[in-house]
Amino acid sequence: MSSPKTSILINILIWVTIFLSPILVLGLDQSLSWPRILRGMGMPIVLMVVYYLNYLWLTPHYFMRGKRRFWGLVNITLVISLSIIVHLWFQWFSTRMELSVNEEKGLGMQLLHVLYYMFCLGVTITIAMSIRMSMQWARLEKEREEALKALKEAELENLRFQINPHFMLNTLNNIYALTAFDQQKAQTAIMELSKMMRHILYDNKEPYISLHKDLEFIDNYINLMKLRLSSDVEIVKNIDVPANSQAMVAPLIFISLIENAFKHGISPTNKSFIHINISATDQQIICEIKNSHYPKADNDQSGHGIGLQQVQRRLELNYPGKYKWEKEIDDKTNIYKSKITLYDTQLHYH
Repeated sequence: MSSPKTSILINILIWVTIFLSPILVLGLDQSLSWPRILRGMGMPIVLMVVYYLNYLWLTPHYFMRGKRRFWGLVNITLVISLSIIVHLWFQWFSTRMELSVNEEKGLGMQLLHVLYYMFCLGVTITIAMSIRMSMQWARLEKEREEALKALKEAELENLRFQINPHFMLNTLNNIYALTAFDQQKAQTAIMELSKMMRHILYDNKEPYISLHKDLEFIDNYINLMKLRLSSDVEIVKNIDVPANSQAMVAPLIFISLIENAFKHGISPTNKSFIHINISATDQQIICEIKNSHYPKADNDQSGHGIGLQQVQRRLELNYPGKYKWEKEIDDKTNIYKSKITLYDTQLHYH
């Protein structure tokens, strides 16, 4: 949409052109005089009156509020009465001021002139109504987009608030378990947790953060989880992100996948593994996780699957049409694979 100043300037230029047109036409083959100029101003003045009556009052207050019968009645009255007035205006100047004009005096020709004026006024009303309605539609569309944006931001904010208590609950449960058999590890876990808390309290408020900051959080979380694992669990983490990468990412978008891997990928009796690979280029960010699959029993309600549900919804909100999430369980090897590819990195650079 154009700015108000631009719209005013355009209106001024249009009406100046319309008002000057009779003078320019007369100046081609007739000598200019005030009577001729005033005679030529009659139609532009009427057009301007009808235009702004519809643009400023009739269209917004009646047509667009459903009172179209009244709008139509007023405009029909305006068109007929003003067409007659314009015709009489021309006739008065032609006869009283004794202007030299080549004009037919018959009733049929006079009626044709009136019909022509009515047509011009009808076109002017249509233009005024169309412009006003297009502006209204543009304004409503902008308001709708702003409302959808606000709703999206509110939903994202709500999801971020849900992540924090869910994540904290799982982490505190792990620290509680550590205190039962290794106080030194529990103290280390609390230190790791404090680092993660800084990330949650500050960085998580932003819609997008540096990928490197998110990787630091993931690294702290993995270090925390390793404290309670036995030697039978293989944890492999591979990060392939250039040191100078400026890529941005939605905060905590990957952590629920890693939580899920620790929850379902580790057995207290069998050998287990978790392989985490995160890479980034100018075109995409990939987080791929493979882990041994030991699903919890039906009566185990820890986490309640909230984390993965949040990931799906946040992907839809943060990266609409610009992500791919692949998930599968290989029953033969009993391996779970999860891979998220984000294709929107350049739009969220520093």
